[in-house]
Amino acid sequence: MLSELNQKMFKAIHVHLEGLTAFFRQTFTITGTQISLPCPSYANLLGLISACTDRTILPKDTRIGFEFKHASEDIEIERTDRLALSGKYLKEQSKGQGILKRQIHFRPQLDLYLTNLELYDDFMTPAAPPCLGRSQDLCWITKVEPVELIPAKSGNIGSTLISNRVVKTKFPSYIIRCPEWFNNEMIGKTRLVGAVGYYQAIPPFPNNDNTRINVTMDHLYHPSNLENPEDVIYLHEWIKPLIRESKHRKNIGR
Repeated sequence: MLSELNQKMFKAIHVHLEGLTAFFRQTFTITGTQISLPCPSYANLLGLISACTDRTILPKDTRIGFEFKHASEDIEIERTDRLALSGKYLKEQSKGQGILKRQIHFRPQLDLYLTNLELYDDFMTPAAPPCLGRSQDLCWITKVEPVELIPAKSGNIGSTLISNRVVKTKFPSYIIRCPEWFNNEMIGKTRLVGAVGYYQAIPPFPNNDNTRINVTMDHLYHPSNLENPEDVIYLHEWIKPLIRESKHRKNIGR
């Protein structure tokens, strides 16, 4: 039976983005070949939205649904600037630049569905270039439009990231553990990790294939801009509490 929250129809905005490359780092991978997540995490998406709005967008500001596509993926070699932790602060690594191998998504496409209608103008005139991962993974916005999200009990879903708390059926996916958001308000200090959850990541099909997987669970919606009524997206419900107050925020003003 659908939850009360999932029975509600939402007005939302749909944003379509395209790029040349994308890389979504696995949070707990530090050394070795950097394997990308199959699709962006919700922390990645909050960062992308924040860049366009020129303000910090947090889980309490909007619910997010998305679908990710790519043409292919492969390993590339990248020269990087390395940082070292000195006390609570970061500094340049004394040994200089390093070389990393990364797994990259090529010719990515991202369809975002956001329930905060006030974000429409921010995507029409973004404050900064959006990126699909790293600063060099620039992407461009090709469409911003209003849509309706119609609740569904089941449907065909594309590449996305589904909370393990709502999954009811088995489908091919990767199990990953990652933060939903980060607090990065203190310049020069490492980020504070927000809520952490387990997710099932449906990988993108190559060559932007329209192949989809049939699922049955809560928080499924059919966007009114999709022609096939059986096509759905997962509208993410954030882990409660939405924002956990950090220690340094509590100490501000004391």
